[in-house]
Amino acid sequence: MDAMEPHPALAPAVAWPTLGMWVRWESGRLDLVSLAPARDAQADQVLLPCDPELLIQLGKVSLGSSQAGLYAVRLAQEGADRRVVLCRRGLESAVRISGTGSSIADPLYGKTRAAMLAAGREQRAAGKQDEAAQWSAMARQLLMAKRSARRGRSVRTVSGGLPTLGKRG
Repeated sequence: MDAMEPHPALAPAVAWPTLGMWVRWESGRLDLVSLAPARDAQADQVLLPCDPELLIQLGKVSLGSSQAGLYAVRLAQEGADRRVVLCRRGLESAVRISGTGSSIADPLYGKTRAAMLAAGREQRAAGKQDEAAQWSAMARQLLMAKRSARRGRSVRTVSGGLPTLGKRG
């Protein structure tokens, strides 16, 4: 594990961000993860990843600048641990999360930024000031990207591209 990667399973003192999703298990293995209620699925909290690259990708998804699919995997493949964590595509036993990412864009943004800030606090507490600064910089860049995305929305975009303002019928 990289020095910049705190791991929520190993650091119980850190309140690591989660997203509410619907999870279904079949014979002890992760069968379905959904953003909306699904048959035989139970509401659960899914951990955000602790990998900087994945958090940056989640930030892009939350801002609508990426159409990447969301995936989840069981945190521990053995034992009674049934926690689920968001992961990258292609990871063994990863399950694609069903539902549209836009439905959780705002909470995903907030939780992603919270994960970056929590990682920075953890690194700072461990005396790793350089790593803490990197995490803080990532959180600041995500904030700036959100502000930029908000400024980029015009009235024309919001009105569906129709030139309606200032015109009388």
